[in-house]
Amino acid sequence: MAAREAARRYTERLEIINSIVQTISEDLDLNKILQKVTDSTTELTGAKFGAFFYNQPDKKGQSYKLFALSGAPREAFENFPMPRNTTLFHRTFSGQGTVRIDDITKDLRYGKDSPYYGMPDGHLSVVSCLAVPVTSRSGEVIGGLFFGHPEAGKFTVDHEQLVASIAAQAAIGLDNAKLYAEVKALNDKKDEFIGLASHELKTPLTSVYAYLQILESMPNADKSKLFIQKALNQMKKLNVLVGDLLDISKIEAGKLQLNRAEFDLRQLTEETIELVSHTNEKYRILLEASIESCVVYSDSQRIEQVLINLLTNAIKYSPGANEVRVSLACSENEVRVGVQDFGRGIPADKLQHVFTRFYRVEDSGFNVSGLGIGLYLSNEIVNRLGGRIWAESEVGAGSTFWFTLPLKANA
Repeated sequence: MAAREAARRYTERLEIINSIVQTISEDLDLNKILQKVTDSTTELTGAKFGAFFYNQPDKKGQSYKLFALSGAPREAFENFPMPRNTTLFHRTFSGQGTVRIDDITKDLRYGKDSPYYGMPDGHLSVVSCLAVPVTSRSGEVIGGLFFGHPEAGKFTVDHEQLVASIAAQAAIGLDNAKLYAEVKALNDKKDEFIGLASHELKTPLTSVYAYLQILESMPNADKSKLFIQKALNQMKKLNVLVGDLLDISKIEAGKLQLNRAEFDLRQLTEETIELVSHTNEKYRILLEASIESCVVYSDSQRIEQVLINLLTNAIKYSPGANEVRVSLACSENEVRVGVQDFGRGIPADKLQHVFTRFYRVEDSGFNVSGLGIGLYLSNEIVNRLGGRIWAESEVGAGSTFWFTLPLKANA
């Protein structure tokens, strides 16, 4: 009977430990990790209550903050200060090792520190105690696990070793959670900066663009008009860049606006080809389509943005060619658009990354301007409109970028 009970306890312990390890390895939420570790170790040790105190040193290096609690209401700690680096628990607070005491009231170090000189009135009844430090890989004391029981001799060497082992695993998870939180905070700041910079740049760009347009319409020498036109072209590029940066901040914030309505995709494609051809006269952009019209329910402005990105990329990455082909095909449920260039092509190991934000194919053999955000935005737009986007390429034979859109409003 005793052997059966021991086997049952052993099985329960393994299940709890496996659950802890799974949480630590899979979760990056600091609160969940600490609560899971505290609950599980309290159960494993048979403690009346357990708590994790996070290390937040004050000027004297003596302040800890209650982070997770198990087996007792949080109100039980509200009227008392957090644990301090007292003589009794110095070994744990300093990260030197565990403290296990069978009867705290009989310990020679008990009651030696002000202002309470023992257990404060109204404090949870604690006789047996176990305190285990949680230390990061760098040696920093993250915090400590504290367990208490109103009866003497409740914690064993086995409990001490078990909790110390779990604390070491927990420290790894806490380090990862902390790094994740820091990266997320930096990413949020970056997105905030992009949004702010885009808004701040948009106003002066719009003003300068307007002034250049006024100058262009005034009587001027041909040479002056030429330079004004060049300046306007550069302003257009800047305007597109700022718009793309602003769109990225909207995507990250989940606020990218889509205005769906019915429109003729063939007509939009022809108009976009004409627009891009106007500033790229050396290239012939040919439309290959067997249909007279193709009405879709989507966002015409965003699809125009996608087409412009794909066409300008096709021209940008094929400096030795003079032709780009656009295909348009319509099936029962969707329309498919392809933009083919005759440039150098993209290596297979690079192709899978082309829709990643800020990614640029660097080994193309020539300098190309841009921040690598056009294809990322195109991918986000097409996916949010219910379509698909992908690329096919062969080194030395050019690339074709495809995207599809659903034809129906409820697609």
